[in-house]
This record gives sequence, C-alpha cells and structure tokens, in this order.
Amino acid sequence: MTTFTLGPLALPWMAIPWLALLLSAWLTTVWRRRRNGRADAEPLLWWLLTGALVGARLAFVGRYWDQYGLTWALIDIRDGGWWWPGGAAGAVVGAALGWLRHRQAGGELLRTLAVGAVVAVPVLATVMAFSGVRPMAPDVTLQDLQGRPVQLLDDGPATVTVVNLWASWCPPCRREMPVLQQGQRLYPEVDFVYVNQGESSARIRSYLTDQSLRLQRVLADPHSDLLRALGSSALPTTVLIDTRGRLVGSHVGPLSDASLRHLLAPYIKE
Repeated sequence: MTTFTLGPLALPWMAIPWLALLLSAWLTTVWRRRRNGRADAEPLLWWLLTGALVGARLAFVGRYWDQYGLTWALIDIRDGGWWWPGGAAGAVVGAALGWLRHRQAGGELLRTLAVGAVVAVPVLATVMAFSGVRPMAPDVTLQDLQGRPVQLLDDGPATVTVVNLWASWCPPCRREMPVLQQGQRLYPEVDFVYVNQGESSARIRSYLTDQSLRLQRVLADPHSDLLRALGSSALPTTVLIDTRGRLVGSHVGPLSDASLRHLLAPYIKE
C-alpha cells in the first residue's frame, strides 16, 4: 500500500516525513517557549501548514482543471487530491505571510524547523527505501457471480489493472462507481476489476441492476480476504497491479475523475 489510514483520513506514506518535521518543530517551539520564554513560533507553523495544504490542493486542481471545472468538487478533499510541488510552494508563501504578522518569531521558526529536519531526514530515507519495494499482489482465491473460484488477474495486454474493493452499503463506494465506470471508457488500455467485500452474489447483481452499472469484471470476496491481505481496513480501497503482478499504487477513499487520472498517470498516455 502507498497510503496509510489515520482515523478517517487516508494519507500517502510520503506525507510521513512532512508530518514528522512539523510535529518535531511544534514540540520544539512549545518546549522552548515554556523553558526559556522564547518567541513563540507556533503561529508561524500554523501559517506554514495552512499554506502547504492550500497550495497542494490548488496545484492538484490546476493540474486537472479539465476534470473539475467550476463545481463544488474543487473543495471536496475527500478525493485525496493533493500535489506536493504546490504544497512546497504554499508552505513558503504561508511562512512568509505569517512572518509579516509575527516578525519577532522568524528566527525561532528557522531553529524549530532545523530540529524538525533532523528528525524528518532519516524518516524520509526510511520511507523512500520502503517505497521502492513493489510487493506482489496477494494470492487470494475469489469467486465470480456464479460462485465459481477465480483468480484476481486475467492474462491480457493491459498496462495496469485497477482493483477496486467495495460494498453496496458503503456510501463512498457508491459515489465513486460512476467515476470508475467512466474510467473504463476513458482508459481502454487499463483493466478494471471490482471485488465486492462480504456480500452475496444476489445482492451484488441486484445493486448493479438497480444502479444501471456496467462494470468490466465483478468478483465476490465473501470473507474480505483480499482487504485483509492488502493491510487495509477501509472501503473503498483501490490498488494498481502491473503486468508482472506487483502492487504499484493505491488509494484509500473515494476516487474522483481527477484522482483516478492522477493514480493512472504513470501508465497512460496523457
């Protein structure tokens, strides 16, 4: 998995070093303020964090503007749409704006960020080392809608396979189904597999009929074995599997048109 869950949030593993930097810097400024009465850099840290979040979202929306347009989806961050270059630029802008209001804390901010960097660098090195590992997709036996045992992947020419884990009782799953159905049309070089978690074949067929969904390949996972094997506890979960059977990407939470395109970007022609 390339994401981890923190309560209701699904965050990429590459966010861990940044969280480590900010947490270390915040703890440092609190400690220095209480121990030595130093100028408080905490307001500047909040400016920096706010700027990073806003910048990352704006950069993502700008990159995939054709997928958003002027709709409410621009501010719907449930799709996990963040882009780190915008976050880095936004952090600089946020810190600069904060410094204009809290000039006396500028030097303290640099010192606390230096402490945070000391913590974040080894964390970053560890995350990058593990991110280069591409584990094989779990060998889990599933069922087709006639109850026959089948394998997760079919042999075929697809550049990558999208495997979506879902359930009909899950509102975010229901919300993203039209996105995935449209993805089948937009990205014909990609295979889409929908693995239902814990529901009967009759319930699955009834839901697909009621919603007028025409999905490429729908399988059943009666005991949610695949979800556990992937180390996830949230629905929907979507993973990418390359032609060698390796897990090369993942997304926890509902996909939008933009976040699906972002997930597939390395494997499709833009």
